[in-house]
Amino acid sequence: MPTSVDLFAGAGGLSLGLEMAGWDTKVAADFDPQACATYKRNFPHTKVLEGDVRSVDWLPLRGTIDLVAGGPPCQPFSVAGNQKSREDVRDMVPEFVRAVREIQPKVFLMENVAGLASTRHREYLTESLKLLGELGYEVKFQVLNAAKYGVPQERNRVIVIGSTRSSPVFPVPTHGATLLPYVTARSAISAAPEDEPNRAIVTYAKTPVLRPSPWAGMLVNGGGRPINLDAPSQTIPASAGGNRTHIVDQDGVLLEYHAYLLGGGVPKSGLVDGVRRLTVRESASLQSFPAQFAFSGQRSAQYRQIGNAVPPELAKAVGEALIAALG
Repeated sequence: MPTSVDLFAGAGGLSLGLEMAGWDTKVAADFDPQACATYKRNFPHTKVLEGDVRSVDWLPLRGTIDLVAGGPPCQPFSVAGNQKSREDVRDMVPEFVRAVREIQPKVFLMENVAGLASTRHREYLTESLKLLGELGYEVKFQVLNAAKYGVPQERNRVIVIGSTRSSPVFPVPTHGATLLPYVTARSAISAAPEDEPNRAIVTYAKTPVLRPSPWAGMLVNGGGRPINLDAPSQTIPASAGGNRTHIVDQDGVLLEYHAYLLGGGVPKSGLVDGVRRLTVRESASLQSFPAQFAFSGQRSAQYRQIGNAVPPELAKAVGEALIAALG
């Protein structure tokens, strides 16, 4: 079985997908103690390095690892942050490059937010790809939407792959208009295990931000939006847990409210009856984590781990393509 290392592993979404694709993750690294606790619960046979990845010497792994994988922290490139790129102390892309340089795997996989490929950060991405190419890899990148690979969630991510063996190829989408139907949020939520309710209240926004789509805009307090249950959900954020958690509206209360506002209705106030926010397990299901995957830490930490994770089904698709690149 080909071997891998998972940098910035978090809860282990990337490792789980790679495992499903046929990879054996020997070492994982992350600085978050609660995420490391989750990882250890689900991958007891993987060595977990807890702490600052900048202090890790990767040279002892040279010649034993086929794949270096990881998703460096996305905050330096996310539209939800300050977008300081290389000037952000959380930028760990250079550490990913260093791990590849020291381990010298046959293939590598780096994941990040789509913002890394935006005009604002494209120069930095290009420079990083050049550094990896100079190490002897044929390097490619593409923005993939997790929904096209069986994840019940719209989630666009930059995937960078490289190989010294053969030209790496991105996985072909399996879900879409002429393919398998998209996996819906309704099916994912209905399959989620029972869980403690999310007690963050939902109140009408004092000044609603109206958009043509009822699933966009801002009809309620906070950053959470109602989910279209008959399609993949919006992206699950790492900031979920409180009023930034997306909303389950089984009876279409907010759908009707949106139509009411479009028709010139006066904004309402107070609690929104008949709706609720996603639980931890529902959020995990929308990320394509299986029911048996266990999370550790405070509930806010569990929401954060889920929102930060690479969807396992997306990781599986890319992992299968990389096995093919081994030749």
